[in-house]
Amino acid sequence: MNHVMLHLRARHVPQALAVAFAATTAMWLGWLVFSTGEQIGERISALSIALACVAVAGTLAGYDESLDETGARPWPRVRALHLLIAFALLSGLFAISLLTPMRFGPLGFLIRDVAGALGLTALTAGALGSQRAWFGPVVLSAVNLFWGAPDDRPMLQALTFMIQPADSIAAGVAAAGLAVIGTLAYMRRPRRPATGL
Repeated sequence: MNHVMLHLRARHVPQALAVAFAATTAMWLGWLVFSTGEQIGERISALSIALACVAVAGTLAGYDESLDETGARPWPRVRALHLLIAFALLSGLFAISLLTPMRFGPLGFLIRDVAGALGLTALTAGALGSQRAWFGPVVLSAVNLFWGAPDDRPMLQALTFMIQPADSIAAGVAAAGLAVIGTLAYMRRPRRPATGL
């Protein structure tokens, strides 16, 4: 158990959870105060999920990523488990809203968006390093906020999957693909030295 606690503390997991909870609560309260609808808008939901993934991005490595490779741990499995736990925690965080008067969306919508956004975060970590993993969800939320709209074309539905209806097949495939590819990329990511970014 001490190893688990050390891992969580080294990855700043408690702080990340606090930030994700605070950002999600702020969005929920803002909608409660300033809107009369029971369903939080798709763009606000997408932004909330992206912000939570930005918080999780900081937990994908310690300060110096190359130190991950110095231990005898099976890091690919540890990384996969880390992402799975992050997915469960974020899904649970947003699913809590289903018990309140203001909901972030149907359960399928939330699970799809968390899986896709977290997968993109992991993919960015694998491609650019964990210090830059927040780039992915930030760019994704910008695309969804400023250029996205419900659309009948599958390609556009896939690109803006976070604001598409829960029953969109193209959006579901895009999110699932990002989740799988992102997890594999993060599990197999190469060593990277510490950077200031």
